[in-house]
Amino acid sequence: MTYYKNWRLSNKKIIILTTHNFSFMKKLFTYRLWILMILSNCLIFSCQEKKYDWEPGISGAIYYPIAGDVNFGNAGYGSGAGFSNCWGWGNTYGAIVSANKYKAIPKEVYIDYYSVVDRLNFEGKIPLPQEKLKKLFKKYSDESVRLVVGMAPGGWIRVWFSVYDENVDNYINLELAKAKLDGHIDESVGIGLRTKDYETWGDAYTYWQLHGIPYEAWAQNEKEYNILVMDVERTNPQYECQSLDYSSLDGSVYYLYPFDTFFKSKLPADMMVHWKSKKTNILYDTHLTIPKSVNKVIEKRNPKKITLRLEIEEDEQHGIIYINTGRKEEKWLRFKNYPADTTTIGRNGFTKDIEYFIK
Repeated sequence: MTYYKNWRLSNKKIIILTTHNFSFMKKLFTYRLWILMILSNCLIFSCQEKKYDWEPGISGAIYYPIAGDVNFGNAGYGSGAGFSNCWGWGNTYGAIVSANKYKAIPKEVYIDYYSVVDRLNFEGKIPLPQEKLKKLFKKYSDESVRLVVGMAPGGWIRVWFSVYDENVDNYINLELAKAKLDGHIDESVGIGLRTKDYETWGDAYTYWQLHGIPYEAWAQNEKEYNILVMDVERTNPQYECQSLDYSSLDGSVYYLYPFDTFFKSKLPADMMVHWKSKKTNILYDTHLTIPKSVNKVIEKRNPKKITLRLEIEEDEQHGIIYINTGRKEEKWLRFKNYPADTTTIGRNGFTKDIEYFIK
């Protein structure tokens, strides 16, 4: 009896304890379920990445044609490029493929392109700095942005955050990434891309003979200076001249207009000089090539400002460009211009008659 009673009591205790635990566990389960639901909702909302107004863009150096493809990985947006002469290093060019206006921040960009001057194909993935991108998108939240991929010879790549900045009243390129991709021979590309001659590439081919392939210009970011071009028509009233356009060694293009205004730009490697005589109505147009050795002298001076002035001689064909790097104005170069074969500016070849005074 005692044993049975103890068993009953023990069993009763067990039953009471079990019933108590079941009630407690039910409440605990409900509590945990609510916590799980809250955490799940938080996780769901946190996983919904914030989207921004941006478009993919592609860029290449002038005189260094490329053909290729860019894809911004996880964001699922890309752009295809196939162009013989680019608008300039940092300037957007090419066909753009993009679905929605607002997109998530891409984590990486896949690049596959062919460089004509190298006769090589370059391919690879580049990770993008997430925190830097978030800060930039937050700073320029009211502006439409382009994520621009620059593709240059030698596999050199830049990725820029391109946006309008009201503080400078202009578009700016903020560097996000810099990389060098590995190259390989690709015999599957068209014969046109694999051909390097004047008949195929015209002035670009001539430019290669003059400047070669300046890999160092893409390996390092060229220094920028405050450069001003004096009003050509004011200093040469008998001629019409809208601008003196030029490109730097890395293939950036500058349109220094309006005159008498300082622009943040790199030193010129190729200048497009044109003027029209009011007396004879003849249009003169040519390219001037500026050797690296000439620009190195300017670089060593480390000028804060540079002023350029064109003086056209009485024969209408010869011109002198003066330069002032902060000390005094001095002759920079003298050249011969030629009557244009076409009215399209910059399509009339390179002058062979040029003399440099700063060496």
